[in-house]
Amino acid sequence: MNIKKIISYASAAALMAMSGIALTGCTDNFETLNTNKYEVDPNNMPFAAQFIEPMTYVYAPHQNMFQFWTNLSIDLFGGYFMTPHNFGGNGNVDYKLNRGFCGGMYENYYLHLFNNTSRLIKACDEKSIADFAAVMRVVQAYATACATDAYGPIAYSSVIESNGVSFAYDKQEYIYNSIFKLLDDAIAGFKSGTSTAEQMQVFDYWCNGDKTLWIKVANQFKLRYAMRIVKANPTLAKQKAEEAVQGGVLTSADRDILIDHGISNELTRMFEWGDCGMNANLITIMEGFNDPRIGLYMTKNTGDVQVNGATVVAKGAQYLGIRGGCELPNKPNAWANYSGIVCSYATPLPVMKVAEAYFLRAEGALRGWSMGGTAKDLYEEGIKVSMQNELKYKKAYSSVTSITDAQITAYINGTTTQANYVDPANSANNINAQNTVSVKWDDSATNEEKLQRIIIQKWIANFPLSTEAWADYRRTGYPKLFPNRVNKSEGTIDTDEQIRRLIYSTVEINTNNAEMQKGIELLNQENTSTKFKGDIGGTRVWWDKQGVANF
Repeated sequence: MNIKKIISYASAAALMAMSGIALTGCTDNFETLNTNKYEVDPNNMPFAAQFIEPMTYVYAPHQNMFQFWTNLSIDLFGGYFMTPHNFGGNGNVDYKLNRGFCGGMYENYYLHLFNNTSRLIKACDEKSIADFAAVMRVVQAYATACATDAYGPIAYSSVIESNGVSFAYDKQEYIYNSIFKLLDDAIAGFKSGTSTAEQMQVFDYWCNGDKTLWIKVANQFKLRYAMRIVKANPTLAKQKAEEAVQGGVLTSADRDILIDHGISNELTRMFEWGDCGMNANLITIMEGFNDPRIGLYMTKNTGDVQVNGATVVAKGAQYLGIRGGCELPNKPNAWANYSGIVCSYATPLPVMKVAEAYFLRAEGALRGWSMGGTAKDLYEEGIKVSMQNELKYKKAYSSVTSITDAQITAYINGTTTQANYVDPANSANNINAQNTVSVKWDDSATNEEKLQRIIIQKWIANFPLSTEAWADYRRTGYPKLFPNRVNKSEGTIDTDEQIRRLIYSTVEINTNNAEMQKGIELLNQENTSTKFKGDIGGTRVWWDKQGVANF
């Protein structure tokens, strides 16, 4: 039995396992909604068509799978989104982690991504279709990084090599080395492959058959993951980062990598269901900076905010975010009418943004690496590119129709800082701003302050890529996020350190428990936390080094 069959058997049941609660509304009929009654053997499909599923499932295009993939977990921890309620006290928002809510990344990775990418890489290698294989190697590298960054050690090499019913875990360090090899092999495959753009366009929803663009994407992933391991292996980080920049990453001449067909933007549905809202961190930082992108990201409050029957904020008056860990009542409630997201089901979803390349290079330059520019120049170009590109693809869905050069210049030279958080529905949630740096670059500032500026602007530009937002927070401590007001982890997560990883899936407990226990041992070996160990939210993954300074 292969892992696809294992997960097909158990995935829906696991995602319904909510610590004994019965879900309503968005989670009704999960198994029905996410089971294909007419499933066909992928090998019976046209070969090129088999690539579409892994290309699109980097954003799970099923409403319930999308919700469990990141929206009920990672989206809450990266500072972009927050639930307006807490599923009757059984959600993740107050750190009482729910294995069902934490399992979506696992399910999506193995069932829809890794199974397909590893199978297709093997098939392409056998057929000597180097560029098709290269696409799958990039997708596999990205998906694998998302999964291991969420959990730490995962089953990887054993899944590729075995057809058994149990799968041994690999250390995260090994997995990261495998990611770099995937990306290096992909770059070689794009250079040697002979497929035409037309042949690749059948399935290529990322780069539309442009292999030159694919090489830049692969290099940018390499740069991203090099920076991820800067505290764990600084020598390798520098080597891979400089290789990536020398090989060529995205620049202002390129476009953001967006999935604009073959997928539905299910973030829209999360807000329609009343299960997702905007995070107080994002709003207070963007408002404090007078950021002209705010209207491209979110709406003002979608309805009257009422407390005890009295309207305290009229509809459409303010940008209002939700602080995490605030013991919010069941929906509907006052927080349901806070800011919404600017998008529709047709809004493209980003995989990688050009601006990220500039901020990654800015950080590398700050570290003294060869990045093709100064930290200041790369930082400011990243801001400019973000504003220009964000407008290109979001203005059709928002009231913002232009961002002028004068506005961009004013923003880059801005000296204001994050706003304090004021919750009109409950003042107990109020908290002062955590970040005191402005946008304007300061050559006299410490490297720590410069890094804070770079990461905050990268964080804003990368919206809504919560996997990156959460990873950067864990790696650097920036942006400084509001701590949970309520912590119900029972001592498994430190309020000030905040959550460091997701707990393993219920499916894994039920189908691969013996190997998972060995994987927890590997997690403990790589963990540097002095407080926590084991399969809990406070344990640190390999690259998240406690006690290692940013510089």
